[in-house]
Amino acid sequence: MINLFQAMQAFVKVADAGSFAQAAEQLSVSTSVVTRHVSSLEKHLGIRLFQRTTRKVVLTEAGADYAAGCRMLLAELEEVESRATTTSKEVAGDLRIVALGSFSLFRLTPLFAEYQAKFPHVNLRVTLTEKRVDLLEGGFDVGIVTEHMIRSESLVVRRLITSHAVPVAAGAYLAQAGYPKTPADLARHRMIAASTDTSPQTWVFRKNSAGAGDEEMVALDASFTVNSMVMQKQATLGAMGVALLPLEMVADELRAGTLVKVLDDYAVLNGDVAVSLVYPSREFVPRKIREFIDLAVGFFN
Repeated sequence: MINLFQAMQAFVKVADAGSFAQAAEQLSVSTSVVTRHVSSLEKHLGIRLFQRTTRKVVLTEAGADYAAGCRMLLAELEEVESRATTTSKEVAGDLRIVALGSFSLFRLTPLFAEYQAKFPHVNLRVTLTEKRVDLLEGGFDVGIVTEHMIRSESLVVRRLITSHAVPVAAGAYLAQAGYPKTPADLARHRMIAASTDTSPQTWVFRKNSAGAGDEEMVALDASFTVNSMVMQKQATLGAMGVALLPLEMVADELRAGTLVKVLDDYAVLNGDVAVSLVYPSREFVPRKIREFIDLAVGFFN
């Protein structure tokens, strides 16, 4: 008779590692044992979970769906066992987080530090990215990302912060290229922008004194694109052009005068960056995840 728990555990290890040998090493068993568990699971389910080649192991579509469910069940079992086998309320284990890289550099470190101070036995496994991400497929417990980056379905999405974006440039660049007085003047300037589909392809301006409907659109013809807001900021500081960046990201440089806000009489209507907390939608949320969710919501409130 199949030991379903052990088979599921072995299957998830192979799915995460992409290798039977690496999974066996992590479980401290032989490769043949892991292979037997996965084969038994495939026979039990009547489906093929992996496509196997001589070089790699890839989940089938059915295998990917089953892996997502197994991860949830194993996480819940881990939490149940933790509650049953400890007399304290200690929270332990790994917490896998995916976060918007540029946002994390100036907002998330204090949150992570506060969480680990409260729960020192939880290991934070943080992945930074600027790309769209599938939370379940990537094996993450929680994400702190822009809503444009979310690929997974059936997730809880809780807005943490909306960061206002402003057009900025270095004083040295403006001294050479001139100060734009209207959005149309940007056509004569070098533009810095994101290279991903998470950024608007046009900037929509409205003069502060104008009413609704009096909007001016500027199509981006960027001379420099990069999929990192941090690099966009560095390029702007390097006098490479005008960029649209979150105000909080450039506040220190604006105060110091190393960057200058341009088109101060205008507001950019479509450049704000909304960052949200996302996690799988299910009734049972392991305590280490629940504690992080509660702390993050309170931290940004």
